[in-house]
Amino acid sequence: MTDPEITTSRRFNEQEVALIIKRASELQQTETTTESNAGMSLAELEQVAREAGLDPELVRRAATDLDTRVTDQTPSAFLGAPTALRLERTIDGEVPADEFEQLVLEIQRQLGQVGSAATIGRSLQWTVQSVDRRRVSTRTVQVTISPRNGRTTIRIEERLGGLAGGLFGGLMGGLGGGSGGIAAGIGLGALQSGAAFAAIWGSVICGSYLLARTIYGRVVRGRGDALQSLMSRLAEHVSDTALRAPGLTRPIEEPRSLEGGGKPSER
Repeated sequence: MTDPEITTSRRFNEQEVALIIKRASELQQTETTTESNAGMSLAELEQVAREAGLDPELVRRAATDLDTRVTDQTPSAFLGAPTALRLERTIDGEVPADEFEQLVLEIQRQLGQVGSAATIGRSLQWTVQSVDRRRVSTRTVQVTISPRNGRTTIRIEERLGGLAGGLFGGLMGGLGGGSGGIAAGIGLGALQSGAAFAAIWGSVICGSYLLARTIYGRVVRGRGDALQSLMSRLAEHVSDTALRAPGLTRPIEEPRSLEGGGKPSER
């Protein structure tokens, strides 16, 4: 039974709309006795989003992201995050080679870096490797787009070993090593205690490790989000330009874990 005090002329704010839709969904799940396999189309989801005050474009992007996820190695117990990020998505239709230049421009625009691109057979491969002033690798990203057998597979991989080595080595070596003299001066000099020296120096090293671990985890999460965004943009471009056989409607494959940048030039 509905509340007589609630009339059709009442206005609800955005927070109330979200709560109402959430509650209505819960009630529907509770009261539905038979499970429906019909589901909802993207157009229906966009309509619900409009009614809830959400941007339908965000719904389309979220639906696209269901077909792609960041698949990574098991996080390192020491680093607290994986040393590589990998994504893969397969799309119906073959993207023509004429689109490779636009895809490279999109990659460079999304990552903000100019890498090197080449064609290997019918595939496009873009790679970038950034180094710091000490010539230590700080970022290595590889994007491969392969049209084959009526489908186009997009793979993105970023290796994070160089970042981890530079961050942990720099912070722990710099702070830990640099504080040794101070710890010795306080512990052995002022306090005349070897235990105090060890405790002070150990605390600094542990603190620098925790700091490096925290920063590394945040960087990895941020880069994972950036690669996810890149995958979405590439997938949209490929989907819009891919050549498909008449009547061919193949489903998108589930994302898989993998092992493991400008105008294209023949290699």
